[in-house]
Amino acid sequence: MMSALKVRNPKRKNVEESQMDEIEIRPWSDLPQDLIVSIMERLYVAEDWHLQPNRGIKAIDKLPWTMEYKWRNPKSISFWSVCKLYEPLHHNRRLSYMVEKGRMRGRKNFAKAEVRASRYSWVLFYKDDYWQGKFFFFNPFTKEVIFLPCFESPVSEFATFSLAPTSPHCFVFVPYERNYDEISINIYSHANKTWKTHDLVANDHPLGTLKAVGYMEGTFYCHFSSFHLAAFNIADQELSLVILTCPAMDHLDDSLFNYFSQSYLLECEGDLLLVYLFESLSCWHQLYVLKLDWSRNEWVRVSRLGGRAMFLGETSFCVSAGGETEIIANRIYYHHDGVPEFQTLDLCSFDEYDSRDHDYLTWQKEKKREAGNAKIYGYCRKSLKTIWIQPPQDS
Repeated sequence: MMSALKVRNPKRKNVEESQMDEIEIRPWSDLPQDLIVSIMERLYVAEDWHLQPNRGIKAIDKLPWTMEYKWRNPKSISFWSVCKLYEPLHHNRRLSYMVEKGRMRGRKNFAKAEVRASRYSWVLFYKDDYWQGKFFFFNPFTKEVIFLPCFESPVSEFATFSLAPTSPHCFVFVPYERNYDEISINIYSHANKTWKTHDLVANDHPLGTLKAVGYMEGTFYCHFSSFHLAAFNIADQELSLVILTCPAMDHLDDSLFNYFSQSYLLECEGDLLLVYLFESLSCWHQLYVLKLDWSRNEWVRVSRLGGRAMFLGETSFCVSAGGETEIIANRIYYHHDGVPEFQTLDLCSFDEYDSRDHDYLTWQKEKKREAGNAKIYGYCRKSLKTIWIQPPQDS
């Protein structure tokens, strides 16, 4: 705990009498807010000063922060790095906290590592090292690192985990495609400290391309371009195929899928949601939100978020919007070239699609009215990689 600021009483008469002056004890929060922000921007998270409750600056509870990072490798045991956390605010100026800067000794496995998932304040990193998969967890709030045993596997583009790696019930899920009708998954049990491999062959139902992974209520899921799911139940240790249809997207022109698309699979208050983000060469975006109807084995369109907010990324999640978080209701946030952007779901007009006019397809962005309390995420540096990260629950 940092001590209170000591300020010399301004009523002293001269230097000789200064030793007799009383010292007035005042809290740090009495400092001007701009000065507090300037001080805090220069502090490292490990000092924990930013977690003091009476700092005069209130972040929006329950919302994810952003983390910028880059691990550079100068081919030595010590390498240059940068990692910063950004806290969402009610006003235009946000606070940043330096996690790592400069050379990091003894962390050579960080070099060229990429984020695969983030939840519960932890980030799961992956590093491909000559067909040997190296995974490790990093907590930027505490600087804790947990390395997992290596295993032989092709390059892993997808991975996620169930619980914080400090829990003995944590499982790590790493799938990879063998071909269009076969998939293998590697499951790491934190309790047993071991990896196990499971295979699934879909003889009569081609899977297509693996597009996204997710976790919900004890089951890991893989989403494919065929809209089918591969499901791995932790309790049963079984991998199965869920055959699904998606008539909600049948009416879309095939030319839309020629653009770059990214898929996200997430749990939202007991529902399994699938989100497609389409991006054209002219950099306009369209979002399509689907919900799994288990009774019909069908993906159905979602037209509203019911006041909730959605964050898309390496691990995607929904946030209930109410009270102080009401300003982000019905918004879907994602990163484009490292910059946080959002759109509102209620503006979608896919039902009016006309292949001759892509304006019908364009997801109309909310007007730039982000001022005052509405702006909670600022621009990020394009030279660094940016992700969403959930802060500790007690922060």
